[in-house]
Order: sequence, then C-alpha cells, then structure tokens
Amino acid sequence: MPYADERAARLYYDGNCGSCAFFARAAQAASHRQLVAIPLDAPVADRDLSGLSGEDRFGSAHLAVGASVRSGSDILGPLLGLSLGEGASRVYARVPVVDRSLRWVYRRFWNFRRTRGCAAATFS
Repeated sequence: MPYADERAARLYYDGNCGSCAFFARAAQAASHRQLVAIPLDAPVADRDLSGLSGEDRFGSAHLAVGASVRSGSDILGPLLGLSLGEGASRVYARVPVVDRSLRWVYRRFWNFRRTRGCAAATFS
C-alpha cells in the first residue's frame, strides 16, 4: 500500500478490529488528506514500526508524523489536531480534564479489547 502523500501522518491501527477500523477511517476522513490510516500488519507498517516488538506493535495504536512515532494515548493530541483541526488540539492541550478523560477512555477501550477481544469492544 503506497502512501497517498509522503507528507501525510500515518495512523497504524488493528485492521482486524471493527471498532479500531471504524475510528481510524473516521479520523482519516475528517483529516482532509493529512492522515493515512494503515493496518498494523500491512507490510508498509515496517517503515515506521520496525523498532517495536510484536507485543508493543500490536498492543496499541501508533501515529507517525515525519520521523516521530507516538503510541497509545500519546497519539490523542496530535490526532485531534489532524482530524478536528488546531482549535481542538489547543483545547486538548489547555484543558487538563479533556486530556485525562480522553486518555482514560483510550486506556479503557484498549484494556477491554485486550482482555475480552475485539468483538466485545465493537459498537453495533
């Protein structure tokens, strides 16, 4: 899968998880071509994630912007900026309760997904 634009940020997600795929595609659509969603097991993911062990690689989502890679709940601020605009990113950075709340939701979702499986975490 070639990159649509080398300048685009890359969001790596679990392509076998319905909820993960939904959120990744929604973020990509909202980003106005600033973000490309790529499954974690895609061959092109090795470009940014080759330094991670299998457990670290598949243990969370990752956001690569240029040469920088963020993982887990650390992707939330930049992802908000890419998907919803810089205004949302500024609110996230300036209002600690928003940061804490979104990190809590992220950790709950990933823990639920890890312990009960993806199908249990799928919203349908």
